[in-house]
Amino acid sequence: MLKKIAFAVILPVFLVTFGVGFWIYQIEYFLNNTFVKKEVRIQKNEPFSSVYKKIFTDMQTPKFFEFYLKKVRKFPEKIRYGYYEADNKTIEQFLADIENGKESRLKLTIPEGYNLYDIAKKIESLEIMDKERFLKLTHDKEFVSKVTSMDIDTLEGFIFPDTYFVTTDIKEEEFIYQAYRNFIQKLPDNFEMELKKRGLTFYQGVILASIIQKETYIDSEYPLVASVFYNRIKKKMRLQSDPTIIYGIYDRFNGNIRKVDILDSSNRYNTYQINGLPPTPICNPSIGALMAVIKPAETDYLFFVSKNDGSHIFVKSYEEHQKNVRNYQLGKK
Repeated sequence: MLKKIAFAVILPVFLVTFGVGFWIYQIEYFLNNTFVKKEVRIQKNEPFSSVYKKIFTDMQTPKFFEFYLKKVRKFPEKIRYGYYEADNKTIEQFLADIENGKESRLKLTIPEGYNLYDIAKKIESLEIMDKERFLKLTHDKEFVSKVTSMDIDTLEGFIFPDTYFVTTDIKEEEFIYQAYRNFIQKLPDNFEMELKKRGLTFYQGVILASIIQKETYIDSEYPLVASVFYNRIKKKMRLQSDPTIIYGIYDRFNGNIRKVDILDSSNRYNTYQINGLPPTPICNPSIGALMAVIKPAETDYLFFVSKNDGSHIFVKSYEEHQKNVRNYQLGKK
């Protein structure tokens, strides 16, 4: 009789213990043998249910897995907000990263020719830093002077186009200093000295490089465009660069330069109306554009026009230029 009672008591305990053990085994196997490629951004104070969906919505998890994370692993209490990327990591490794706040780095790519407003939009789209604070700092003369040791109004031209790897909690100041240091490190050798030989200051060289950058994105054309502008400066001709007009009316530009825009003398960036260079750079130039400023091609060119395929045709005379404008811009070629 006692044996029967003992068996009746022990069997359920055994079955429960075995069942729990097998359940834990399944979960451990899932955690350590399931490899994932996934990106997850966890917001501050985001509820566990939301985090769980972000990580496991597209996965077949073991039974009662959510219960395990909540009650056994106590995962909700350990979640650290931030950006986490798993590139063929196990679920266990991925969860451990989140629990330990071991954030992955976000890739912030600034293309060549982006201006400060373009960069601010990129920052906003990636949800890193504050767009308005970034713009405020990059246009704060006191902060700009602190960063560059120059008496200039804006950091336009000095946020070097490159790929940066940042955390979600990076401060605007930290990123700006990083991008400016990158600019200084990537500058061509003897940049300032070579500019001086051509009659330009360091800042004027960056301004001219920014205009060259916006006129072409073909590496082989940078020196040719530079030669056109140097030849115009030498002859005291206005630069007549469309991108400078656009920068001056950036907040209201709709994609088309009108005659009224070309004739607008109130636009201090309008190189159809002002002599010489505009007051600041109009974008953040690449190493190719910076190099072209100190090593322009030796030409007699004074004009160029787009061939509507990304490239340009360069000529010496206004008559040839007008012919090319008619042929290419009016679609005859």
